[in-house]
Amino acid sequence: MAEARVVRRSAGEAYEDRWLFKHGSLVGGRFDFMVGEVKYLSGPPLHVHREQDDTFFVLEGVLTVQAGEELIDLGPGDFATVPPGIAHTFDNVRKDQPPVKVINLMTPGGLDAQFRDTALAARDPAKIAELREKYGVATVGPTLGVKLGLC
Repeated sequence: MAEARVVRRSAGEAYEDRWLFKHGSLVGGRFDFMVGEVKYLSGPPLHVHREQDDTFFVLEGVLTVQAGEELIDLGPGDFATVPPGIAHTFDNVRKDQPPVKVINLMTPGGLDAQFRDTALAARDPAKIAELREKYGVATVGPTLGVKLGLC
């Protein structure tokens, strides 16, 4: 039987230093809900999710999101969602701003297990690539920093 879940401000499961999972499949959730900070040029490479909708809600700062070929700046209160099969990435491309505070919602859940397993892979690129494939994530291009010539 499903139960309600209350997760206080600093609680949750952390598999990386920047994302705190408030709810995910590892605790019986049908979605992954995480809160994080995106430091300057720390975003992931362009990627595609086989199953998940990837949704962003900006709390503080400006987050740049690439969906397909389109680049979109999201400010506080802005929301964007990318359906499965669409190449996307996100990053803080403004050197003069502090880390961007973001809520990320993934539906259906299950990528929290990828974050956990990747954290245990000790930065072995071959193992990480294998795990990303296992969890339905394919890297299809560079980070925004590389794309925009910032690094």
